[in-house]
Amino acid sequence: MTDPLEIAATALTLVCVILAVKRSLWQFPTGILGTGLGFFVFWNSQFYSSAVLQPIFIAIQIYGWWFWVRGSNSAPPPIRNTPPAIVIGGMLAAIAIALMGASALKIWTDAAMARADAAILALSIFAQVLLSLKRIENWFVWVVVNALSVFVYASGGLWLYTALYAFFFFNAFWGWLEWRKELRSYSPETEPAPAQAAR
Repeated sequence: MTDPLEIAATALTLVCVILAVKRSLWQFPTGILGTGLGFFVFWNSQFYSSAVLQPIFIAIQIYGWWFWVRGSNSAPPPIRNTPPAIVIGGMLAAIAIALMGASALKIWTDAAMARADAAILALSIFAQVLLSLKRIENWFVWVVVNALSVFVYASGGLWLYTALYAFFFFNAFWGWLEWRKELRSYSPETEPAPAQAAR
């Protein structure tokens, strides 16, 4: 029987990512609630890195909520590009941190799939930071996270989360297309109006 907590966390997280694609501020309260429930789901399944990720996500989402409302001279910021070197460097740093974290998990816990779980944690933090800063490259990092998550959560029998992250894999491409459309709508000489930047 599927855990009701997993059902609730999955549903809220699904709504959150769809709202993120649509650049809606409602993604933040929805995501914070779903993330809070996700902590207990992952902890009970011995995915400790994924469990620890949830409070970190909440903190980043709270910052992102503020940034999307007031982060550009007290106005909603536009979507922006990030230099490829920063994206690649951030991902490599996340993987290095994940490998160190996995070693600690193997020594001190009974964590399931410690390396892959730690990689999900580190790369997800980087992707969420990019999303909270309205950087379009967040969707590329999410593609990697989602593919890895499908494998890990299926191995752990978290079938709702497996289905959710399988959807997220394709959702990332949809998000990139939607954000690119808005990015291309900006005039080179002007910043987008507040109503454009955050709906």
